[in-house]
Amino acid sequence: MIDPDEGEQLFNRLRLLKFPSLAPVRTRRSVNSPSSYYTTEIEAILNAKPGQEPEMSYEMKEQQHEELYVAVEDMFLRLTEEEQWIYHMLVDIGLSMRFVANVLNVPKTTFARRRDELAEKMRRILLEHQVVRDKLGF
Repeated sequence: MIDPDEGEQLFNRLRLLKFPSLAPVRTRRSVNSPSSYYTTEIEAILNAKPGQEPEMSYEMKEQQHEELYVAVEDMFLRLTEEEQWIYHMLVDIGLSMRFVANVLNVPKTTFARRRDELAEKMRRILLEHQVVRDKLGF
């Protein structure tokens, strides 16, 4: 039979070790231009049908993705270490709110409020970036 205190001790140790790092991993994609995208904005405009918006070029999509990466990275950098840890435990690892609240030694309802405040803070920071608002249609 597994001792419930062992799991709590493990997560307390992980918390003290600040494991794992939550800095977003940024990789350069070396993907060739997909055939469904135009390589330049001019090419997209020239190939658009009359009265129709041109499709976004590969170049513009890459620029938009880079701006989105910067927005997400900025959001994570503005979170406290504890907020990053809470996000990681709930979202990346998928632990229950009840379990994480127990590890932090706070009542479940208090933790639920903290979780909701964290979600609101993340939303507010992301919406400060125009590229995020454009992507979401705000």
